[in-house]
Amino acid sequence: MRLVEIAAPVDAGAGETTHRPTPEQVRAQLERLRAHAFTGSDKLYAFLHFVVEEALAGRAATLKELVIGVELYGGVIEYDPRIDSAVRVEARRLRRKLAAYYAGVGREDAVIVSIPTGGYAPSFRLRQDARCIAADAPGAALEPPILAVLPFTALCIHEKAFAAGVTDEIIYAAERDAHLRVVPRAIMFQFRESRYSLDEVATHAGAALVLHGTIRRMQEVHRVCVELSSRCGRILWSDRIDIIGEGGLDVQERMAEAILERLPRSAVRERCIREIA
Repeated sequence: MRLVEIAAPVDAGAGETTHRPTPEQVRAQLERLRAHAFTGSDKLYAFLHFVVEEALAGRAATLKELVIGVELYGGVIEYDPRIDSAVRVEARRLRRKLAAYYAGVGREDAVIVSIPTGGYAPSFRLRQDARCIAADAPGAALEPPILAVLPFTALCIHEKAFAAGVTDEIIYAAERDAHLRVVPRAIMFQFRESRYSLDEVATHAGAALVLHGTIRRMQEVHRVCVELSSRCGRILWSDRIDIIGEGGLDVQERMAEAILERLPRSAVRERCIREIA
């Protein structure tokens, strides 16, 4: 069984990025982030600064929860990840802070710093790499395709609220993804208790892609089977993800993050290029 908690990618998107910013560019971006995104958030910025400097020093592989906890949150009592969740909580806050910044004030910044889900090692890339596929369609104004996130189906009646929460978290996170445009939740939740075809959903929502799936639970393991489909029903990608937890907000957030982290940008880009062609 493959569990998200043991996956730790060092540099998400490495297969897609051909250019890396220099250490000087990364440090300059750190200063910009400190001034424009982390005012009044000194502890959160200290987390970001530490993992970035460790990565630049070639120690990205050593960035584990215990290492960060001892360095940033250790005190008289040694940090113990078995009873202290400070690193995990702060990492999620940091990811959201960075996503919000790059969706707003930093949407034109040349250097993008992120903390991929599943680990604590930062990823650095140049924004020009995210736009490089425009070369495949000369003269075309390339925009991300519109994604419709169907309310996920609970295979157990007791998990309906949990499935709705996961759907809401996916929409929330996808709205902050520069590679996607997302149909508003008010539209998508109309399909929660109705019968539909993927073409009907896509037509009603004006979407090119539909993300949908099922959720079930076995004791503390929540399993989601998810698919990304074209409006005509062709499956572009599918995956199965297991998350361990009691089923609260934390599990919903981690499941949504894992789905979007694994969502293949190649499938999204291919659909975008076909729409333009």
